[in-house]
Amino acid sequence: MNNIIKDDQKGFTLIEIMISIAIFAIGILAVGIMQGAAVKGNTHANRVTSATNLAQDKIEYLMGLPYNHLDLQDQDGDCVNADEGLDDIGFDNNPATQGDADYMDTHELYNVFWNISLNSPINNTKTIRVIVTCDSDQVFVWNQILNRRSYVSIDYIKMQ
Repeated sequence: MNNIIKDDQKGFTLIEIMISIAIFAIGILAVGIMQGAAVKGNTHANRVTSATNLAQDKIEYLMGLPYNHLDLQDQDGDCVNADEGLDDIGFDNNPATQGDADYMDTHELYNVFWNISLNSPINNTKTIRVIVTCDSDQVFVWNQILNRRSYVSIDYIKMQ
């Protein structure tokens, strides 16, 4: 019996198999990371969609109110003939917020703010800005968790 391996009999060496397993493992790890990013992206998109629906519902409610309704008054007087207070998203003089909103509602994860600007953009009109925020989004940057405030804003102009 001849135990000599002929030149036409070839196989994989242990090194080749280990390299192929390492490349496969790196590929699987990349797919796993992409899957995690996709889940986070879908969650964020779901929150933005919910916030947009809340903002649209509030705008439709405010559109149906009479021009002089109490929910369409500039409560803090910061938007008379100007638009400076339309972006205010704080409430109850909380120092951690941007400014006092005219009105606020809460819905589970979301805060719905709306501000009224009188005589803007022209006399006898009101600009209504509805802002919906969601404070529960978290972003991971360099091993730190940063809370990100996502928001949706919709404007409407109501004439007298």
